[in-house]
Amino acid sequence: MAASAQLELFHSRHIRELRSVQLCSDPNNLRAPSDGPRAGFFPGGGDMTDRRPGFRGFPGWVWALVAVAAARALLLPAFELVPQEAYYAFYARSPALSYFDHPPLLAWALAGALRVAGHHPLAVRAVPFLLTLGTQGAFVALARRFEPAGVGRAALLFSTTGAVTVLSLVALPDAPLVLAWSLALVALGRALFEAGRVSWVLAGLFFGLAFDSKYTGAALPVGLLAFLVLSPAHRRLLGTPWPWVTIAVAQLVALPVYVWNAQHGWASFVFQTAGRAGTAAGPGLRHLAGLAVTQAVLLLPPLFAAVVVCVWRGLFGLLRRALGPEELFLAAFSVPLLVPGVLLSTVLLVKPNWLLPAYVTAILWVARSSGARLLRWNLWSSLVVHVLFVVELLVYPVALRSDDTWVGWRALAAELRTRVRPGEFVFSADDYKTTAELLFYSDLEVHGRNLLGERALQYDYDGVDPRRLVGRDALFVDSAPDDPELRAAGSAPPERLGRACRRVEAERPILIRRGDRVVRAFRVWRCVDYRGPPGR
Repeated sequence: MAASAQLELFHSRHIRELRSVQLCSDPNNLRAPSDGPRAGFFPGGGDMTDRRPGFRGFPGWVWALVAVAAARALLLPAFELVPQEAYYAFYARSPALSYFDHPPLLAWALAGALRVAGHHPLAVRAVPFLLTLGTQGAFVALARRFEPAGVGRAALLFSTTGAVTVLSLVALPDAPLVLAWSLALVALGRALFEAGRVSWVLAGLFFGLAFDSKYTGAALPVGLLAFLVLSPAHRRLLGTPWPWVTIAVAQLVALPVYVWNAQHGWASFVFQTAGRAGTAAGPGLRHLAGLAVTQAVLLLPPLFAAVVVCVWRGLFGLLRRALGPEELFLAAFSVPLLVPGVLLSTVLLVKPNWLLPAYVTAILWVARSSGARLLRWNLWSSLVVHVLFVVELLVYPVALRSDDTWVGWRALAAELRTRVRPGEFVFSADDYKTTAELLFYSDLEVHGRNLLGERALQYDYDGVDPRRLVGRDALFVDSAPDDPELRAAGSAPPERLGRACRRVEAERPILIRRGDRVVRAFRVWRCVDYRGPPGR
């Protein structure tokens, strides 16, 4: 019976794959007539799909990936932490079951790294770098299953993208999310196509870890159920315990997040759902256009175009029931994120990193029906984009009009150390960013905007009770990202600051320079006799 079922599954898979092989690409555009397994991409014969032993027994594409990883490693100490990284390092100071903005897995990993390696930016950066190396390994395992004739080509398409660079260099919850997502797909592939029962349990473990990284992980059970419903060869599995075991294990692993939310009035779930929905504007194309541009940069334009074509044709394939089991699997874990993301971007801001997990299978989907020409185009695009990225990173020719930057935080902390008097503290009210950076780069006592009676994200949970600071003096720091040279007239303090202090005294602003250019500016006021949050 088992052999008969496997034979039926094999027959169904190959018949449907033959019917749908051209769904995701136009061979006239993406695959040159001469493209083949030995298209001569690397010197000496053999291209990235060549599985013959190369230098020291490894094919050329493996060494290419090693070189790319080494180049990224050189950049790890080259720039200061961005505010998001400093904020998650603040999480790590107080290990908890979960946190207000996000689940806990990145914070747990950072806490371990900072304890082992000490309070250093490289300890923070090592976490996403190592996690993303694991993601690339998991992607290779997936490619061996879904594109065995072009493992190297698929791996290079994926690993040379801007998305993998961001995941490798910046400590965001997306790094553990995409790793857990990829490992879940590896386990599911074994469970579904090899009938491995232990793999169902492993898939549940990684489902749960993905959710413990970021709430996007909730899309994994959706993808699994969609695949089982839509795949005739696998639908019968819905009547077995195994898919439900996977989902049950995932819920057990996600328990820390549920417990924290239950203890805090479901604050995180409300913030990430109703809170996000509250920012929705009327229908428009501005956010959609912005999303398209950022995704084109992250994937690189040739691959981005190929993914759009693949998903578009794949949707028609789904309607015609023309996708074989393997393509259906790849669709099930990309389409449920990509299509809603695009639709949501017509009414609210969809952040560039929200769609990253979907590209694990979307890139494999493209790789199945594209050739060396697409890879060549994407590698040239990758070279251009990464050169521009490194120039911006190191030289900073274009100063960002935003606090989401890596420039000036150390200098700000150093200057404030010279200005803070004994017994004073420092606080800021520009969201979480200045506070997080000062907490990381200084040993000063630093607080957030809850001191002005405003909601302060995780600082509301791990920060000090503002009433304990009453009667003390402080320095209030206000970033001016839109006016780095402080050309705007007037320097009146924020109205809430005046209500929170008995007296407010203007201090000399802090200007951050790159050569002769002023690239950052911070207004500073001294709060004399802090009275507590206004209105409380």
